[in-house]
Amino acid sequence: MPDPSISPEADSMIPAAVATAQMRRDREALAQAQAQIVELRRPLQYLQSLPPYRIYTRARRAYQHLPVGMRTWVRRAWVRRPKAEPFGPATTPVSRHPRGRALVIDDHWPQPDRDSGSIDIVNLVHALDLLGFDVILAAARQHDTPSPERDALMHGGLRCLLPSDAASVDEFLVQQGHSLDLCVLCRVYCGGRFLEAVRHHALAARVIFNTIDLAFLREERRAETTDDAALRAAVRDVRAREEEIIRGSEATLVVSRAEFDLLAKEVPEALVAEMPLARALTPPSTSFAQRAGIGFIGGFAHAPNVDGIRYFLAKIWPLVLHDLPDLELTIVGADFPEGLLAGIPGRVRWLGHMPNVVPWFEGLRLTIAPLRFGAGAKGKVASSLAAGVPCIATSVAAEGMLLSEAAGVLVENDPGAFALRLRDAYIDEVLWNRLSTGGLAYAAETLSLSRWQNRLDALLRQIGL
Repeated sequence: MPDPSISPEADSMIPAAVATAQMRRDREALAQAQAQIVELRRPLQYLQSLPPYRIYTRARRAYQHLPVGMRTWVRRAWVRRPKAEPFGPATTPVSRHPRGRALVIDDHWPQPDRDSGSIDIVNLVHALDLLGFDVILAAARQHDTPSPERDALMHGGLRCLLPSDAASVDEFLVQQGHSLDLCVLCRVYCGGRFLEAVRHHALAARVIFNTIDLAFLREERRAETTDDAALRAAVRDVRAREEEIIRGSEATLVVSRAEFDLLAKEVPEALVAEMPLARALTPPSTSFAQRAGIGFIGGFAHAPNVDGIRYFLAKIWPLVLHDLPDLELTIVGADFPEGLLAGIPGRVRWLGHMPNVVPWFEGLRLTIAPLRFGAGAKGKVASSLAAGVPCIATSVAAEGMLLSEAAGVLVENDPGAFALRLRDAYIDEVLWNRLSTGGLAYAAETLSLSRWQNRLDALLRQIGL
């Protein structure tokens, strides 16, 4: 389907086969998720129709309003559990984990050198460990296959659920669910599949739904951007399931103020916590004059990134080249669609997957985030600011992070205005230095790992842990 917001002349620069292949892959993935969601909703709908579940829901809401000390007393009186062995080989004394046991469930092993969501999950696991939990990470779909990603995580100090611990995540919940104090379910399609199993086998566990970003919001926006009626219909099931998980959890994590406000309106009974992205600061060591070029970073298995770079190359890049004909754009990220750069004017290079992006950031003057749909906070923007590199972004890319020129980001949606702001920041050293300094200050104040950990600790105490 042609993109209605891109002129035929500009769109002709992007091979039609690339767009068609990406759309087919996205539709197939969404169809699989939709079928899975339909199956998952049935048991929860039945469970929610029973009086005991409604009584439990009301009691849980009342519990969350009790003082911390009283919540602890109620929790100890409520659950009596048999003693269980530690997860896997006990490499550290159990006394190091005074707050109990935590299981974090996702679909696949995180790859923090490849995508923002993986960074967030690794940060979460490390934070839970530092906050006193005996924490284990599970990857449901990759559980029983050898994985260099899993080996790298374990080498870095994370404990992962192995086939030697249990044949599957489901079996682990059956065998060890009674020993859990906390379950973190990551993403609606992934960890969210285990809500019913956790509620059945881990009665004592508090459940946190880690959205990464709200899938239904992202897909609704994609449907509107592409005017895709079939996608719009499928998203209704995604929204229903995601809201069911939110209602069925003690707390839900979102990364942006926009998502927090949306859930306050749509699911007002839920406990939702805004947890801004956390990124390590890497202050720049090279000056404005030593830098050249602009960059885009993102995983291209993620539809908003493919659409965003297509849009930029078709609508904005020709305008940029009019004023800066020698400018180079470099693109970093895995799964870049073959043929996407065919016929594109100027100097544009895809550098592939780059495990260490610090040197790349160190050589750039600017990054771009020309996203037209998506949800959550954008790791590409957070990482750029934490490296002291100003970013030119659309309002979708800046959404929910309270970003402005004072925070190192210039926000524009119109292609012409976007190109002009990019040119100004690229050639004006005074403006660039002001943006770089503002971005670093924003990152230090808002995106720090210690601040993120403190917010998580406060939420855990609020739900009785």
